[in-house]
Amino acid sequence: MQRYIYIVLLFFISSNIIAQEHHYWTNQFGSRSALMGGAVVGGVRDTSAGFYNPGALGFVKKSSFSVSANGYQMEFVSVDNGAGTEEPRELESQELNIVPLLISGTVSLGNNTFGYSLIGKNQSSIKLSGRRAELTDLLTSDSNYVFPYEEEEDFSGIAFDGVEDYRGQFSYNSKVSEILGGLSWSTNIYPNFSFGVSGFLALRSQRYNTSSVARTTNEYSAFIASEDQFSDADFYNLRTFLKFGVAADFDELKLGLTLTTPSVSLYGKGSVGAGSVKFKEDEPLGTLEDDRQNDLDATYKTPMSLALGLEYMITGQTIIATTIEWFAEQSNYEVITPTSRNFRVGTSLGYEDSKEVLTIKDGAASVVNFAIAIEQALSSTMTGYLSFRTDFETFQGYEGQLEPLGINNWDIYHTTIGIIRQKKDSKSAIGLVYSTGHQSDFTQMANLNSSERKDDDFMLASENQTSADYSALSLIIGYTYFFK
Repeated sequence: MQRYIYIVLLFFISSNIIAQEHHYWTNQFGSRSALMGGAVVGGVRDTSAGFYNPGALGFVKKSSFSVSANGYQMEFVSVDNGAGTEEPRELESQELNIVPLLISGTVSLGNNTFGYSLIGKNQSSIKLSGRRAELTDLLTSDSNYVFPYEEEEDFSGIAFDGVEDYRGQFSYNSKVSEILGGLSWSTNIYPNFSFGVSGFLALRSQRYNTSSVARTTNEYSAFIASEDQFSDADFYNLRTFLKFGVAADFDELKLGLTLTTPSVSLYGKGSVGAGSVKFKEDEPLGTLEDDRQNDLDATYKTPMSLALGLEYMITGQTIIATTIEWFAEQSNYEVITPTSRNFRVGTSLGYEDSKEVLTIKDGAASVVNFAIAIEQALSSTMTGYLSFRTDFETFQGYEGQLEPLGINNWDIYHTTIGIIRQKKDSKSAIGLVYSTGHQSDFTQMANLNSSERKDDDFMLASENQTSADYSALSLIIGYTYFFK
């Protein structure tokens, strides 16, 4: 049998990685608003105002219906040595996805404007897997344990003496879905000022599961050792929040201010489970830990935010706009809290509380995002757009938790270019968004490299720090129809 190490790597991402789990500004909604990169809190004057600034709906005097989307999105992810395998060093993903964004409309009645919106805010999924195989002298034996067939040639009689055949596998699956439904009302309080409020219901569904498995068998004795680790969580939650908005319109200058309240959890359920196994055939005692709890209450929260927007018409053909939004810190809280019981299987092994091991937590750091955009009239029916926006990550680390609720913890920068064509009773939009991000302190998803084990490691090595790169190319398409 060959005595040289060989590596087998299969690491793929078979669905989209949309960096939304720890971000607020990944997607923008509505034809013009998406092309403006969300820099519309001051100047939004279409059906997307219910989301961006309900106060601005008071200046929308035409009843309308709008459908818009990031129609196609090609995403690229690259992680350097993400699973502790040696070749290839860089792991890459290229995925094409279709992502719906916004259905909305307005109804104008006298001095009041009413709006409705249905938003696919978060739609993301991740599937990762990795494998490593090698011949290596991985384990040593208990010197008191003697292999019973000492008469075998070229064998010392020790169960794990010499080379072992090692196989390691890793998998991670995650899916997030969040839909917002909202109703809005706005009224002109003065000729140049308007006030409005939107109420939203948000339904979030999220699940993940991850596992790491290591197996080895001694080349001569065929004795086996193994180590398994797994964890999973699955929950849904319904929450509600309000957004208040004020808008001012002075022809060339438009201003807007919004306040979004912290969300209030209404109802949610979920399940959580985890376990680990360590086994070595020449030792009399292994370890087994395992528990799963279902039908637990589940909570999800989002913080308060304040946004300020400005839009200014430099010339009759050119408009510049900017928006800045501050998001408050969301203190760590428990998403799912299991009951206390022994996580260790077998009372002789002692007690470890499942509540401490399985509790799922979430939280968010305070961030400030900004966007800037230029709108340029190209003809009587065509308008061009160029915008840039930040999308800073909010991950601040969780304590006492097996897995975080997401792995995409990099800052993202979005650049958008596109056009809108205006007709008598409708308008259509098309544009491209290029997004890029980098994280230099990305933690490996797993470490199957047995040569990097530390003193407390059995067969699976502790995760190291590495780097990850993210980029995406999105096609924005949108259509709005105006009716009397």
